[in-house]
Amino acid sequence: MPHIRVDWTQDPVSIHAEFAEELEGLFAYLKQQHGLKKRSIPMPDRENGGYVAFLYAPIDPRVLAQAIEEVA
Repeated sequence: MPHIRVDWTQDPVSIHAEFAEELEGLFAYLKQQHGLKKRSIPMPDRENGGYVAFLYAPIDPRVLAQAIEEVA
């Protein structure tokens, strides 16, 4: 089961996961279901391990939480 963590204190918002594929799956879902396009590619997280990506478009926290539940 994927573990995806969102850091709302970052600007832009950062999303963290153990594997890049988990972030890619989340972004594919968000693009298909909510039209989200402005985001970075997943990259190694040198500070915390795993992978990190950034959202460059505003998103409702409830929408993001629901999307994480769907892809988990």
